[in-house]
Amino acid sequence: MSGGPGARAPVVDLRSDTVTRPSPGMREAMRDAEVGDDVLGDDPTVRALEERVAGLLGKERALFFPSGIMANQTALAVLGRPGGEVVVEARAHLVSYEYGAAAALSGLQVRTVEAPYGVLTPAQVEAALRPPSRYLPETVLVALENTHMDSGGRVMPPAVARAHRALADRHGLPIHLDGARLWHAAAAAGVEPRAYAELADTVMVALSKGLGAPVGSMLAGPAAVLEAAWRVRRRFG
Repeated sequence: MSGGPGARAPVVDLRSDTVTRPSPGMREAMRDAEVGDDVLGDDPTVRALEERVAGLLGKERALFFPSGIMANQTALAVLGRPGGEVVVEARAHLVSYEYGAAAALSGLQVRTVEAPYGVLTPAQVEAALRPPSRYLPETVLVALENTHMDSGGRVMPPAVARAHRALADRHGLPIHLDGARLWHAAAAAGVEPRAYAELADTVMVALSKGLGAPVGSMLAGPAAVLEAAWRVRRRFG
């Protein structure tokens, strides 16, 4: 390293993988990007991003969101219904870091299940499903997280993800995947991101984690679900 005795050593900031800065090339691309009114569907750059992400994830449509929390909560609002229950791992981001938003915004309650290293098994999910009852809340949704942040980035194996899909299909339940770090999970598992995304009804992926974008997340899923998500996004502001 060059520099005199008073020169400062370079610092690697490991507080979070969100502490990223756009490269000079990214800044140049932002400056030169063609823009328009996104609400009216006139922004070609946003449209191109949404189409690119939908293709990468094997989904019909994708929407840009300012944050992953907003994208997650939009998915829960669309796939769930007030008074319903979401089965989710006890230390999931949806539980620990989203300020009770499922209840506050969508009238949903969570049924948490503690899993070793944050990776829920289908057997654990099945045991948490409510039986039909006039007196119990109804299970309406399963939410998974891959990688699992609070477990140090533990990856859900593709075979486990496939088993979750089979279980959800047997019970007629949708799956939302919090895939903020899905890019990392796919790389670790040696599969394409769509191999995970196609097993969920909706999937959220972050642009600031691993990709260096300053802000933003995407929600992808079927066209009809994403049309409803577009309306909920406006409702949430």
